[in-house]
Amino acid sequence: MKIALIGYGNLGKAIAKCLSRKHEIIATKRNLDVKAKSKRIEITNNNAYAVKNAECVIIAVKPKDISPVLDEIKDYVENKLVISFVAFVSLKEIKSKINARVVRAMGNIGIELGKSFVAYYTENGEDEKVLSLLSLMGKVYKAENEREIDLMTVFSGSAPAFVARLIDAFVLAGLKHGLNAELSKELALSIFNTTAELLKCETTESLIKRIATPGGTTIEGLMEMEKHRVVHGIASSIGKAVEKIFKKE
Repeated sequence: MKIALIGYGNLGKAIAKCLSRKHEIIATKRNLDVKAKSKRIEITNNNAYAVKNAECVIIAVKPKDISPVLDEIKDYVENKLVISFVAFVSLKEIKSKINARVVRAMGNIGIELGKSFVAYYTENGEDEKVLSLLSLMGKVYKAENEREIDLMTVFSGSAPAFVARLIDAFVLAGLKHGLNAELSKELALSIFNTTAELLKCETTESLIKRIATPGGTTIEGLMEMEKHRVVHGIASSIGKAVEKIFKKE
């Protein structure tokens, strides 16, 4: 299938890299200052050209840019599938500009590995084409409403930056206590990956109890985390990001 990808920024590049393994991509970018790393990806600055020559359209631009984009492509999307990865722009807003089968979706740059958590919402019922495309990007979840899609902007879209900061803290701790930077990073990544796998089969509380022996090093570290309100700080950070979403309403 040939897919028009409007917006070849960070998320757009991740989507293109993922989908180009099975599909042909016509990606659009204002400034043609990058070269595609795959023969299956064509880059142009002409949105209308991309949409006219594609069966499906994916939009991954910034919210402020979607209105002029929709004006450019409205004559070429009739009855086509349009998947919007644009944060905070509702189906109603998009459908007021174009006559197409519109789906809202949200994921993160893990899409490039096919390991994102991708939520989508549509008013059109189940669509095999939507599921086949999104399943290439990672685990797919059908949202119950558009509020969930907006929340996914934080929990799926923004959260990798928060996790990266936590990993950075582990690396800095390793450096402070004598490990080199490369080894510190390798250990940190291994810890996060292994913990994620373990937590697929048990609760966080169960895992903590298995590791933290009475009077040991783990409980000492956990008490220090409590002292500095680490859990509260993380929850508060996510809360602030969520507040930012709904201030836009």
